[in-house]
Amino acid sequence: MSPRELARLATLAENGIPLPDKHLASQGEGLIIGATGPPGAGKSSLVDALTAEVRRRGKTVAIIAVDPSSRTTGGAILGDRVRMQRHHADPGVFIRSMATRGATGGLARTSAALSQLFRAAGFDFIIVETVGVGQDEIDVAALADVTIVVLVPGMGDDIQAIKAGVMEIADIFVINKADHPGAAQVQHEIQAMLSLGHGTTIPAIFQTVATEGSGVPELVNDLETRQRKLRDPKSQTWEIDHLGIAVRSLDEALPFYANDLGLSVLSRETVEHEKVNVVMLPAGASRIELLEPLDSDSTIAKFLEKRGPGIHHIAMRVPDLNATIRRLEGAGARLLGSPRCGAGGHVYVFVHPSSAGGVLWELIQQ
Repeated sequence: MSPRELARLATLAENGIPLPDKHLASQGEGLIIGATGPPGAGKSSLVDALTAEVRRRGKTVAIIAVDPSSRTTGGAILGDRVRMQRHHADPGVFIRSMATRGATGGLARTSAALSQLFRAAGFDFIIVETVGVGQDEIDVAALADVTIVVLVPGMGDDIQAIKAGVMEIADIFVINKADHPGAAQVQHEIQAMLSLGHGTTIPAIFQTVATEGSGVPELVNDLETRQRKLRDPKSQTWEIDHLGIAVRSLDEALPFYANDLGLSVLSRETVEHEKVNVVMLPAGASRIELLEPLDSDSTIAKFLEKRGPGIHHIAMRVPDLNATIRRLEGAGARLLGSPRCGAGGHVYVFVHPSSAGGVLWELIQQ
């Protein structure tokens, strides 16, 4: 795919226009990396240094740089990022700036769709740099295969302030500007926080000086190891991604989940081609997906009319969606359409209940 064609498709995706299935048919093996953290942590400098190191290793990179929206034009304030200008002439690097267009959570609403487009285009690494984030802006964790939280010395109480949010989504912590006083103290504070419990996997911690490239090769080594594991089906397992629950009204249903159960809202969006409004809530390693119909013609509206509110489907993450589809079709299973991009940017296909014991299964590419 030429850079011109890729740019045209990226514009369509950014404007919320569903891309033709042929442009998403290849699942790709690229690693989607989220880079987030507080303003001033040096995320752009780190992304620039990561890109340079990855290119030295002969691999390709697509960068999605999310910026605040201009109140005048609606476009991205920082444009193509001055720090990344040296990569513009490199055919192995594709940079796309996106305006948030009012979206909260550190991303634009269509960042996930662009990530899947670049993965399908064959890039080895897709780096998504968020707007400078605070405690609640953690959408990148639902998008990325690996989430990097960038911190710097001298934050002091700021680490405590954001601990309950962005600190908990990290797969990797990077202490940038590690040549400044206090880097060791930041690492100690991170380790102290992790000792209180951080799920089943302990995040890695790296110290870097992005402007000099120090520590970046070691970080890329770690990312390549994670990429190899992602590509190796034997290292992956089938896991429940979420339970889809049909509701008549999100506003009426959410108080039970948010207030009574105490679940936080991970994301809220409209999926036009499915004619639904969607809210995602965390449930341990899985999620709960609440589905509200946009109109009476939607699949969810028909489900509600026939069965009323309740569990609509179960979604399972699979290591290789295309291989799973071939195996199911060979066994005579009935699939509902071909793979397409859904809420949160994931690629999925449905298995008809008649082939799955009366349960509607959604299979999602890991």
